[in-house]
Amino acid sequence: MPLINLIQEQRQEAKRNETRARVFFMSFIGTTAVSLAAVGFLMFQNEMLGSQESDLKARAQKMQPLVHRIESNKADYADLEPRLRTLEGAQLVTGRWSRILEHLTKQTPDQTWLTAIRCIASDPTKPVSVTFAGLSNRQELIGDFILRLQGCPDLTNTSLHFTQEKQVVNGRNIEFEIVSDIDGTADEVKEEIKKESGPA
Repeated sequence: MPLINLIQEQRQEAKRNETRARVFFMSFIGTTAVSLAAVGFLMFQNEMLGSQESDLKARAQKMQPLVHRIESNKADYADLEPRLRTLEGAQLVTGRWSRILEHLTKQTPDQTWLTAIRCIASDPTKPVSVTFAGLSNRQELIGDFILRLQGCPDLTNTSLHFTQEKQVVNGRNIEFEIVSDIDGTADEVKEEIKKESGPA
């Protein structure tokens, strides 16, 4: 009897070992399958990335002339930029003077004549100062002319410099000088540097 019980225990132990071996084998097969799937996926990804890389290289090769052209255009623009700035500045100044002269043409009172227009630009950080010199029959007309100059959007700080009687061919007239600043003619870059360095 004890021998039979021992055989049964041996059989149960053999069954347990067999079950364990099956589980280990199935685990090994599962792990191998997952590893093979991962390797296959990585190889597929590698192939995909390789094909994408070759596509991108081909595109870069195609775009190389365009890149060279862009760089050439940038170099040309850098060469022409100072001229363009000068031209834009000249157009701005010309436009400003055209507006001022048109204003003078329409707003100079009767019996008032301009004999000279002088500009002074001693300091680039300050606006250009323009002096209007002329003759008039009466002081009231000079005052009216000052008010009309103050209405010009391109002129600021308009003030009378002097008036005095002057003997001319036709008799006596009043000579005058009016001084104004031309708006927007101060060098803004230097003003900004001055402001930054000023308040320490």
